[in-house]
Amino acid sequence: MEKEGDIELRKVELRRRKALSAIFNTLLSYVLVCGSAFLTSNSLKSFLLFLAFIFLVNSVAKFLFVQSYRIFALIYLLGFLLLAIYSFKVEFPTLMLYYLLIALAHMLYFKKTKKRMFSFLTSLSLAFSIVEVLLNLSGLNFASYLLLLAYQFLLAHAFSNAWYIDAFYFTPKRKDYTDDKGLESREINSPFELKKPTLMFKTFGEIYSSPFVDSEESVYIVSADATFYKYAFDGTLLWSIELGSESFSGPFADKYGNLYIVDNGGEVRKYTINGEKLWSSRIGKTLTFSAVLVDDKIYVMTFDGNLYEVNSQGTKRKLLSISEYIELNPLVTEEGMYILASEGKLYKFSIDGNEIWHLVTGFVSAMPVLGSDGNLYIGCEDKFLYSINSKDGSINWGFKTNEKINVSPALDSLDNTEHVYVGSGKELFCLDLNGNLIWKFDMSSEISVSPTVLEDNDIYIGCKGGDYLSLRRDGSVKWYWKMGAGVYAKPVMSKSQKVYVPCTDGNVYLFE
Repeated sequence: MEKEGDIELRKVELRRRKALSAIFNTLLSYVLVCGSAFLTSNSLKSFLLFLAFIFLVNSVAKFLFVQSYRIFALIYLLGFLLLAIYSFKVEFPTLMLYYLLIALAHMLYFKKTKKRMFSFLTSLSLAFSIVEVLLNLSGLNFASYLLLLAYQFLLAHAFSNAWYIDAFYFTPKRKDYTDDKGLESREINSPFELKKPTLMFKTFGEIYSSPFVDSEESVYIVSADATFYKYAFDGTLLWSIELGSESFSGPFADKYGNLYIVDNGGEVRKYTINGEKLWSSRIGKTLTFSAVLVDDKIYVMTFDGNLYEVNSQGTKRKLLSISEYIELNPLVTEEGMYILASEGKLYKFSIDGNEIWHLVTGFVSAMPVLGSDGNLYIGCEDKFLYSINSKDGSINWGFKTNEKINVSPALDSLDNTEHVYVGSGKELFCLDLNGNLIWKFDMSSEISVSPTVLEDNDIYIGCKGGDYLSLRRDGSVKWYWKMGAGVYAKPVMSKSQKVYVPCTDGNVYLFE
């Protein structure tokens, strides 16, 4: 049954991006078919002008919307001019220059992304430029036309088989806020900072999982472009690995510094910090959108209800099987495992896979958290936050909110007092462990990721509309910024107190 919540929003967003890429590729294929028709009718000028117009549109779009990639807009604009000149048969080596320009664009793309596809297209473009020179010297103009058509077909094929590499991937334009815009539903009584982040790392797909920061402050990212990235602390791309399937999990790191990636295609991989793959273990089934790492073991759920354990050597074993549809990752603790199934059923199993108890709650879109008091805290789509006794599954209390709860709650302990934070719609609630309301904060858009309490004792909140805030423990705003897209993954903090925030515009931002 299709449910609302973060997971469904992720799937909808990915379907939208895939559809956009498919539309572009269909349009490009249509252009090529038209080009073939023009060739057969000897109307080469019409074909080349039409092709040049496509380059002009792409150039203008990139210049207006992709501010950090304006060099590519300039290259496409020059490509338009060369094709337009060539369509009027001006005596000039225009096609050779055209191939060289596109080779330059692909070379720059490869430098930024380390994707082998762009390296191949660079070599291909250079080879076509050499062939074009030979054809031009031989006076074989018609062969030059066919070569150009073949080149466009190869480009279309390469981009149609790429993971989330579409020509209309724009970085949204950001606003500089000078007041409390986006927070008008709450009266701000304390001063707060408008903290502008630094764009540190770029990918070619949305980011739905938290990055990992190692002891040297290198940052590891998995993006929806099915690529695993490692960046230096200054934003330099150190390496990238194409996974072949998108992933919403990790990367995870064990105590030895090794990294684990779990993709949606059912494969678990282990890498060193240098990007060397140590092993891969294939589950063979479609996995849920998250996995967990506990004591150097990866726990993954499949949609058909199987829980697998993969140890540090890559050996897998099935722990249990539930004949129900599963969307969320398990919660694994020393005393047992908690699994959310369809229809809002919450199960507790022993480490050996034996059922201890189960409880039927309202529909749930996010995993529970376990408090130091031994109670589970879980938000449901019936608008209640529940405290559940982890020993027997009994409900301690329920707190009614105004909207469905689609993100996991968060716990913290300060001055020996533990609090629970939960986002519901556009509201963030702070409660004590007895379910009493301490304070409530109103946002301007729906909260899209679980509240996060980092080492600086601040609370970080991300929203669908791009609002991003750091709150003090009393619920007042410490700083605020408007991102260019929604935030669906938790931030991480480095040892130097730098906060890295992944965003669905494909970038990771740094707040200092």
